[in-house]
Amino acid sequence: MFEIGVINEPGVWAALAVGAVLALLLGALRGRCKGIAGWRLLVVTVLLPIGVAFFAHLMHCLMDAAYVIESHSFGFLFAFWQPGYMFYGGILGAALVLLMAGGKDRLQLLEAYAPSAALMLAAARIAEGFAGQGYGEYWFEEEMFFCRFPFMTYDAYYEGWAWALFMAEALVAVVLALVLLTRKKTWDGDGALLLLGLYAAAQIVLESLRRDEFLRWGFVRIEEVFSGVAVLLVLICYCIRSGRGKTVSKIACFTVFLLMAVLCLLLEFATEGRIPFLLFLEVYQCYLVMAAACCVIAGCVLWMRRICNNTMETNV
Repeated sequence: MFEIGVINEPGVWAALAVGAVLALLLGALRGRCKGIAGWRLLVVTVLLPIGVAFFAHLMHCLMDAAYVIESHSFGFLFAFWQPGYMFYGGILGAALVLLMAGGKDRLQLLEAYAPSAALMLAAARIAEGFAGQGYGEYWFEEEMFFCRFPFMTYDAYYEGWAWALFMAEALVAVVLALVLLTRKKTWDGDGALLLLGLYAAAQIVLESLRRDEFLRWGFVRIEEVFSGVAVLLVLICYCIRSGRGKTVSKIACFTVFLLMAVLCLLLEFATEGRIPFLLFLEVYQCYLVMAAACCVIAGCVLWMRRICNNTMETNV
């Protein structure tokens, strides 16, 4: 079913269709439980797939707009049925649809559809595997237990195995969906921020591990940069939502995040041998340290969220 460089179109469409149906049904059900009007949920159900596809394609094309326009046409930027999608573009499209179609219920809609977004992210990652993408380093040593699906995916051209990163990314999204569904109820919008912050923190290291046709500006991995920016925006939103107070804790949280972000940047250069004082680290050790740094970044999201929730409870 999954093979590097081979597009399994039925699998791609099946994964996306199943994910979309489950996500939309779950979102509509949670929306009804929150008392959101049925007509508003119907509008969201119709517009969400279009908005996600449109902005995912648009953002992908804008990353190298000059090349896209030269190779195709200006209209290709908006041809969302054509190949080429960016995950953060899809997330942006979903957020815009929910905010604009939600009216006074926009924050409730964001909260209701947060687990759905996680499920759709998981489905899209599986679809990526069916498209022959989403793989990491090749394993050229003697075959071992992990040289099989779901740990690795096969490349018939090179007759070798590579790490199936799309499965790890899908697993992260599924775990986050379960967390959002089972967590203690808080304020509307918290679930969306929590999902974006934790998912983006994991994506920093997972994007760095990719060896497929990932988006890049030269050697800069675009989605890795977007992940760091997304975490920063989540921290800012939690900080603003919390209002005044806990200034020292907030400064400490931002400081730790920035230090970990800089560390990840240095380690990204170190994996390519561009940082002399880090040459004592093997490549796999760089990734282990980066993974630890991403765990700390995720901890910063949880830390700022706790500050926010505690401050709100105190003010109440």
